[in-house]
Amino acid sequence: MNRSGIITLTTDFGLNDAYAGVVKGVILGIFPKARLVDITHNIAPQNIIEACYILLTSVSFFPPGTVHLAVVDPGVGTSRRPILVSRQEQFLLGPDNGLFSDFIDESAKVYVLNRPGFFLKNVSQTFHARDIFAPVAAHLARGAEPSQLGELITDAVRLKRPEPVIENNRILGTVIYIDRFGNIITNIRVGQVSENAVVRILGKEIQGISQSYNQHQPGTLLAIIGSAGFLEIALACDNAALRLKAGVGQPVEVRNP
Repeated sequence: MNRSGIITLTTDFGLNDAYAGVVKGVILGIFPKARLVDITHNIAPQNIIEACYILLTSVSFFPPGTVHLAVVDPGVGTSRRPILVSRQEQFLLGPDNGLFSDFIDESAKVYVLNRPGFFLKNVSQTFHARDIFAPVAAHLARGAEPSQLGELITDAVRLKRPEPVIENNRILGTVIYIDRFGNIITNIRVGQVSENAVVRILGKEIQGISQSYNQHQPGTLLAIIGSAGFLEIALACDNAALRLKAGVGQPVEVRNP
């Protein structure tokens, strides 16, 4: 597979510390021509579910041969494995903790990274992003083959996440992500919701699906299909999650007419 030279980064490192910058430094030391793209470094600490959503809604928009380095790793230093997923001309590198659940299917090949020659010389117990994933990402983006970096496995970790429950015209879903605007994103997808659906959350009822965030007066609670194809609940010109005190895991009900 050809390489695009692009390496994306998705982490929970934040921007106050040097962690994200150091990872980039390691990559550029091995592959100076790499093109680095920050998807986000603001995943909530140790929140694998949030990272899964970010990857699911981002990876497919990059050119074939892109390397996606993703590190949300509460198990760093334990027996959890470092892995590489090759799927549909995209590569994903990170810990084997369910982070890549949406990409591990019949079309994917998964490798455990067990070739220390591609790591930094002294591997820390607490910073595998720097010492394992960054150098492997650089070598992969530069043209190394996955089979050079590790061995195929068939038992990668996959998270069991709640799917919407559909009962006749009633859908019971849950909140899976809150964006920085306070939009409440659910696991209910576009094809499951009719235009005239009634959406309920935290005792509030929303009639119909809006076409834009500004379709209503400021402060109006609305439901909309977001750019990723999931049902969202928003507050026009305001922060819905803050006003409703909603968080990830909050139940949401949809009734189709």
